[in-house]
Amino acid sequence: MSDQQTQLVKILELLISARGDWVPLPNIMDRAAQYNARIWDLRRQGVRIKNRTQDVNGTRHSWFRLVSGPEMLALKSVHAAIVSVSTGPFPEFGSLAKETYGVD
Repeated sequence: MSDQQTQLVKILELLISARGDWVPLPNIMDRAAQYNARIWDLRRQGVRIKNRTQDVNGTRHSWFRLVSGPEMLALKSVHAAIVSVSTGPFPEFGSLAKETYGVD
């Protein structure tokens, strides 16, 4: 799984676990340095994500949440699609035994 796909899954899992509540931006940033691009990727795949901002003492705070409704039922299939795209025919390097690639 690429870093991009891993970040997509982590953000989606965080938003799902919030069950429609607002998730503060720092929690999302903990899962993806390029969170804006990952949220855009999720939206492009049909995941409905709302955001809101608020200025507090001159500092802008942001939150994100999944939009409730029938679309929520499709999130598991989006998650499965992200995971299936990320898994390829090649094994992880750690799972290769030395004997299989001719190194003593």
